[in-house]
Amino acid sequence: MAALYLVVLLLLQCGLLRAAEPQSSEKLNCSPLAGVPGTPGQNGLPGKDGRDGKDGAIGPKGEKGDPGLCERLSVWSVRERGMGARGPPGYPGMRGSPGPKDDSMSLKSEIQQLTTKIALMEKASGFTKFRKVGQKYYVYDGLEDSFDQGIQFCKEAGGTMVLPKDDAENQALLRLSVASGLSGKKVFIGLTDRQREGQFVDLDGQLSNFTKWDLDQPDDYEENDCGTLIVDSGNWDDVGCSDPRPVICEIET
Repeated sequence: MAALYLVVLLLLQCGLLRAAEPQSSEKLNCSPLAGVPGTPGQNGLPGKDGRDGKDGAIGPKGEKGDPGLCERLSVWSVRERGMGARGPPGYPGMRGSPGPKDDSMSLKSEIQQLTTKIALMEKASGFTKFRKVGQKYYVYDGLEDSFDQGIQFCKEAGGTMVLPKDDAENQALLRLSVASGLSGKKVFIGLTDRQREGQFVDLDGQLSNFTKWDLDQPDDYEENDCGTLIVDSGNWDDVGCSDPRPVICEIET
């Protein structure tokens, strides 16, 4: 910087001398002399940032980093049950609204009734002749035997010896007897006076609320201790218990 200053000063002096001296035909030669280099000046202020350079080449693949938060959570979520400490019991929830009415008992009852009816029909259909009477069946299988043997047969078949409880049942028994080809015969019914002479009771020892005795019957003639249905009339008569006669059973639920 000092050297530049000296050069400028010399040039200025030469100019002043030319102006002060008279001009001659011969021009003066004023050649500049080379100065001595000065000491370096102080560093200037930093320049402005240059423009961004072009993107460099892709560097090598780095090593795999540690698992992130989402990955750690997913690992925790699939851990086996019981890995973590058991938390405290939660608070009881609010009471829910009443549930629907339980119809299971009603359904079970209906199923039981249906099962019983099916079993009853299966028993009745096992006989050659049968007729539905209300909630029971009158059944006949061609058996003709004594009163006591008839009772045993009906018991083993799952029923009892027939005994009409009203006029409708008596008519049903009469129709079944006729349909079974028993016209002109007498069919045993579950009445007897063997326990007390002259007093006819059912097989449980109870007096029957319904009777259909024929005229002047029962007459208890010669130990006629068991009741029968007269197929030709539908009325009742008493006969000997040991005589073989048609046996009709009743099966009910």
